Amino acid sequence: MRQPPTAGMILDYFRERGEALLAELRGFVERETPSRDGASIESFVLDYSSRLDEAGLTCRQFPGAWGPQLFAELPGEDPPIVLVGHCDTVWPAGTLAERPVEVRDGRFYGPGAYDMKAGLCIVLAVARFLFDRQVRLRRRLQIFIAADEESGGDTAHPCMDEVLAPGSTAFVVEPPCPDGSVKVRRKGVGIYELKITGREAHAGVEPERGISAVDELARLVLKLHGWNDPDRGIQLNVGTVSGGMAGNVVAGSATAGVDLRFDAPADGEAMDKKLRALEPENPGAAIEVSGGLCFPPLVPTPETMRLGERACRLAAELGLEISTGSSGGGSDGSYLSSKGLFVLDGLGVEGGGAHAVDEHVLIESLPVRAALLAGMILAADEDESSA
Repeated sequence: MRQPPTAGMILDYFRERGEALLAELRGFVERETPSRDGASIESFVLDYSSRLDEAGLTCRQFPGAWGPQLFAELPGEDPPIVLVGHCDTVWPAGTLAERPVEVRDGRFYGPGAYDMKAGLCIVLAVARFLFDRQVRLRRRLQIFIAADEESGGDTAHPCMDEVLAPGSTAFVVEPPCPDGSVKVRRKGVGIYELKITGREAHAGVEPERGISAVDELARLVLKLHGWNDPDRGIQLNVGTVSGGMAGNVVAGSATAGVDLRFDAPADGEAMDKKLRALEPENPGAAIEVSGGLCFPPLVPTPETMRLGERACRLAAELGLEISTGSSGGGSDGSYLSSKGLFVLDGLGVEGGGAHAVDEHVLIESLPVRAALLAGMILAADEDESSA
């Protein structure tokens, strides 16, 4: 019977391919995939799917308005081991022209590199490792790459429900904590749009006939910020505002994008009700609230904590000192945990600047985190509880 590879052997495999990993990351980042840009995402998914095919996986796509979801698998016994990531980014088309890829001081800079094209690189690298080394897993291996995680997962989650089963072990290759630790807790997320309707009028001639939607929105912004409760882990952020047509016109409409974060499911539901019950101060104005809760919180379970402890032990064998941590960001891992999968999140590549102009990954982290992910798969394959 063939002996399983040691941590050192696994790490050597990926370090020998470090330049190829970096080149593949560059290629992925230089293909922009803005969330909800269906054509760009479809092109990326087709290319990524072909690479998984070459590594021996059977691929399937779920068409959707915002691009296809990608599902791939290797045959084996249940319960499966699942690798989860997403290919969409928060960056609009054209960002790369303004901030091209740059390599300096051991870091790879580029929009979408950290969140999470680097994670997609190590998933592919691990699939090739299993293929090249002829590793025959006992358990079924599944890969799910979502197309709309950054915009709430509306089209991805029903597809996940169709192909991913409760009791599976899910490793999410989202970025780790800032210190490299894996994630066992996440806040829940709600995404909303507020649309205020007032009445336009000439601001200089007859302003009294107007009802300013901008004024109404300004009052709402202050009200929402007053709902923040750090002690309970409730965070509201008004991230975008727009409205009006000209400075000399009382604004007839205004909109705002609102982000909600929460620790407890009950708090998320309560804040959702409060948002939907908003009423204007001026009775002549109207408020329309759209959107809603999209990611539940990731709450630690005994299974999650055992997986986290295993990751810490395997990381130590690779020369990494990590622990288990938490994140204010949502992910598909939170959704899968709520559906009964055993989830460990934050197994992606170290770096920083998610959703920021200095987004980057640590180049030396690419082979090490690939080795950690491979080690977690091999360890999970040895016991059905994956713990």
